[in-house]
Order: sequence, then structure tokens, then C-alpha cells
Amino acid sequence: MEATTSKTLIIFCLVVTSIAAVSLGSVEETQSLGGCLMSFVSVEGCVEAINEAVSHKKFDELEPKCCKAITLLGDNCWPILFPDQPYVPVLLEYACKLLGYVPKFENVAAAP
Repeated sequence: MEATTSKTLIIFCLVVTSIAAVSLGSVEETQSLGGCLMSFVSVEGCVEAINEAVSHKKFDELEPKCCKAITLLGDNCWPILFPDQPYVPVLLEYACKLLGYVPKFENVAAAP
């Protein structure tokens, strides 16, 4: 199982990197891919869970820490990670909400 997980992670990283390298022009934009991807890679099992959710519509592998990473990911990262798939952030955030994994934010200032 661990070999399959590593293989899936490597394939995911290669695909995302290849797509970004072709579609992005500047070094700054390409470097932001690493930061965006690290948001998910740093959470164990998150990349695989997102892959299952997006590819196979299986949401049961999404865990609270992964949902937190999904919720906190900046809007500028989604088009980099999932070009031509604008529904992905909405799909994942809604799935996390239905699973009850929406993070609670403390000390958030109210809008004026």
C-alpha cells in the first residue's frame, strides 16, 4: 500500500509540474506551484484523498487536516494546481463541509 501511495504522489506531482511548466511563463509563477502543492503534500494522505475525490468522486478519504488545507489554500493556487477545472475547489470545500470537517477559525475580525 505504501508503494502505491508513493507512486500516486510522484505521478500527481509530475503531472501538476508538467502542466504548470507548459502553461506558466515566469519563474515566479512556476515557483508558486511548489508552495501551492506543499499545502497538500505536507498533510499525510491529502494528495491521495484529493486525487480520489476529483478523479473517482470518492470523498471518504478526506480527513480533517486535509480539509483544513483545502479551506486555507489561497484562491490563486487552485488554477495552478487544477487548470481547466474551476469546479474542484467548490467540490472539495463542499465535500469537507458535508463531512463536518470545516475548520473553526478563532479571532477572526468581523467585516466593517
